[in-house]
Amino acid sequence: MSSVAVVGSLNIDLVIRAPHCPKKGETLVGGPFGMAGGGKGANQALAAARLNAQSYMIGCIGNDEFGKKLRAVLCENGVDCSQLQTRREAATGTAVITVTHDGESSIIISQGANSLLDEQAIFDAKEIFSRSDCALFQMESPADTVTTGLKLARQTGCMTFLSAEPPFSLPNESWNNIDYMILNERALSFYAGKKGEKLGIVEMAREILKRGLHNLVVTQSSKGGMIFTQDGEYFSFNAFNIRSVDNTGARDAFCAGLCVGLCEGMPIKAAARFASACGALACTKIGAHPSLPWRHQVGALLGEASGDDYEL
Repeated sequence: MSSVAVVGSLNIDLVIRAPHCPKKGETLVGGPFGMAGGGKGANQALAAARLNAQSYMIGCIGNDEFGKKLRAVLCENGVDCSQLQTRREAATGTAVITVTHDGESSIIISQGANSLLDEQAIFDAKEIFSRSDCALFQMESPADTVTTGLKLARQTGCMTFLSAEPPFSLPNESWNNIDYMILNERALSFYAGKKGEKLGIVEMAREILKRGLHNLVVTQSSKGGMIFTQDGEYFSFNAFNIRSVDNTGARDAFCAGLCVGLCEGMPIKAAARFASACGALACTKIGAHPSLPWRHQVGALLGEASGDDYEL
């Protein structure tokens, strides 16, 4: 069994279906309302547990009903929450999500207790890192916490993953502490800076790899994505052909799948295919936590896939 330490955010998601995302000053009559667990950290920890990994959640929730609900859901799914702090200074993080009929989403987040995940919480979790195969971070936590966590996890022997969304600037010394950075095309352009305005995906990726990053994964939604290695090689992977209902949590499922696959010793191309299947399945249900797939579901999709659509 692989083990994954996830450092990051936990939210309660308030989801409303709508014909389109509202424009400035526009009021829409939406469809059904739903409430479910979310936050990139909680999503990834839960996804890893459902993929049969030993999953650890390092984060902060408020001392409120939302926080209690999130802790209960994670624990019920086998996530170790011994380093999940309950804080009285702030409410549990909340996300308001609009989901359109084609499955696209727009999200507004109130960080709440997530903003209290500090460097001390990282040091308190050192033992968790020492018994984990990999550590997975996102950018809904304070920047200093992320950079400290990457360094400490690497020092303890973890393979490190950073889901760079929403992107923020990283100190120079952080880049070589990242084994795999996972980002979309918008974040890729952000890190390429002004050069990104003139370069294609391959050129932008190579510019970023010059900073000491070991591997870069660029996700492209329904088009699949690309993986670039430090030695200059790269390859594309395809998305699965599914009917998308709600893509909330799909990237988190992909990130967890990539971590679990690589920690289990899968070759990078097989791990990318496994992760792509996880992301695809997460688009087939409404809400982040309800949509995160179980290992047997991923296996079934991979078993059904055939033909050139799924070749890497």
